[in-house]
Amino acid sequence: MSSEEIKKSDKKRNLIQLLVILLLIGIGAVGFYVYHQKTQASKGSDEAQAKDDYYCPMHPQYKADKPIDCPICSMKLVKFEPAPNSENKPMDSMPGMDGNNSSASTQASNNTIYVDPQRQQLIGVQFAKAISKPLSKELRVVGKVSFDETKITHIHTKVTGYLENVFVDYVGKPVKKGDPLFTIYSPDLVATEQEYLLALRSNKELSKSSFEEVSFGSSSLLEATRKRLKLWDVSDKEIEELEKEGKAKRELTFYSPVDGVVTERAAYGHGKFVNPEMDLYSIVDLSRVWIIGEVYEYEMPFVKLGQTVEIEMPYSDKKSLRTGKITYIYPSLDAKTRTAKIRIESTNPNFSFKPDMFVNMKIKINLGTHLVVPEDSVMDTGEQQYVFIDKGNGYFEPRPVKAGTSSDGYYVIESGLEEGEQVVTAANFILDSESRLKGAFANMGKPNKEMQKANASTSSLKVEVIEPKVGKVGKNTIRLLVKDASGTAIRDGAVEVTLFMPQMGSMAPMTSSAKLKDMGNGEYDGEVDIPMAWTWQTTITVKKAGQAIGSTQTNITAR
Repeated sequence: MSSEEIKKSDKKRNLIQLLVILLLIGIGAVGFYVYHQKTQASKGSDEAQAKDDYYCPMHPQYKADKPIDCPICSMKLVKFEPAPNSENKPMDSMPGMDGNNSSASTQASNNTIYVDPQRQQLIGVQFAKAISKPLSKELRVVGKVSFDETKITHIHTKVTGYLENVFVDYVGKPVKKGDPLFTIYSPDLVATEQEYLLALRSNKELSKSSFEEVSFGSSSLLEATRKRLKLWDVSDKEIEELEKEGKAKRELTFYSPVDGVVTERAAYGHGKFVNPEMDLYSIVDLSRVWIIGEVYEYEMPFVKLGQTVEIEMPYSDKKSLRTGKITYIYPSLDAKTRTAKIRIESTNPNFSFKPDMFVNMKIKINLGTHLVVPEDSVMDTGEQQYVFIDKGNGYFEPRPVKAGTSSDGYYVIESGLEEGEQVVTAANFILDSESRLKGAFANMGKPNKEMQKANASTSSLKVEVIEPKVGKVGKNTIRLLVKDASGTAIRDGAVEVTLFMPQMGSMAPMTSSAKLKDMGNGEYDGEVDIPMAWTWQTTITVKKAGQAIGSTQTNITAR
């Protein structure tokens, strides 16, 4: 290759390099221009956001650049404060609700609510996990000490007569088996003693008779008379003394058949006439007592025969705790107190348990291992029980559960939760109010079918509410100017106004409606009843010749 060809080739190469450099510079200039335009647009967006950083909590679609009053509900606008580490975007929904913005987390669903972390800290939201743990329940029962009814003895005589001497002369006196109680003079008993002595002497004389019938008859008479004395509670000892002395006793002594304490006494004074119908003494053995406790109706499933019960006297210390067993559950329920009685049997050393004394009792019941959550986490409406589940990233889901018994500050969860799920234990009432405002439950704030049809229809009307600008509770005159989409007044129409308020908490949804009269020139007039002060969602439907020609929605505020 010649030197001229080499020079031409170098010039060509240099020209190509120059063109490439110019092309790169042009591309860079275009990129810088595009970046500059985007930066200016972003600044403009931020400035627009700065102008609209106040919103109405009840009507978040209304925004302004200063804290004025909302024209819909007259509530003062509040400043929008974004959550930490989040984009500074305008709020599209009420605080605490997930809304429809693009920053919604994947956890958000139709029945979730959103509370940013900063607000969670302000309202005091706390969490706990659903866990499985062994539970025990303690029933506290008030008991009353009573006699052991199987150890009550009543003293009667089997003969008529007159009291001579009374040895046990006051109620409360302790007696031992075999102690004398009283003596009695009974003419029938003295006569029987004399018959016995006569039969005894006859038996001695006739027992040696050669006639067997005479000897046998004498022995039979003696035995019959002796048996009669025994049936009248004359003891063997007294019969022996009668045989030794050989003469009838005027007085017969009656002895206590049991150990115990005298609780009732009718044996008073010398010469008192008594008969077998009279209950002269009641003697109770207090070495063992019954304690009658009353258990509430809802606690009865936990009470079983044979359970051990701790018994404590109100005035005693822990060292004096006694124990007993449930031996009987009474079959009836007290209609007034809605309690059932249980019977506990306990020993009574030193007679520390006294009849009619009140005592405290504890019944400890092992419930086994169950899935539980803290009691504060369960919301109970009476018809439904539910908890708020932490879905993460500030989202919460109200979930129905079936709660069982409660113990040690926990509810047993029979269905609706799995172990490890995190529930809200504090500030759940605030979350509950926000979930109801959002309509997290199926029946929360749902309008009727007519309202749904009205909301679904495409508005082709222009309606101006002439009166009232601000309504009042009760009857209100309502006057509307109705025009079509082109601005022409609609005449000879049938106009109906429906006011609607969604369910709020336990308050049921409310509606009120009225049909307006045609006043001419597109104006319609009538009277509507506003039940309470509120910003009412107002649907206006217009018909002509029986056919709906359109509907629209607005708001009427009553104060």
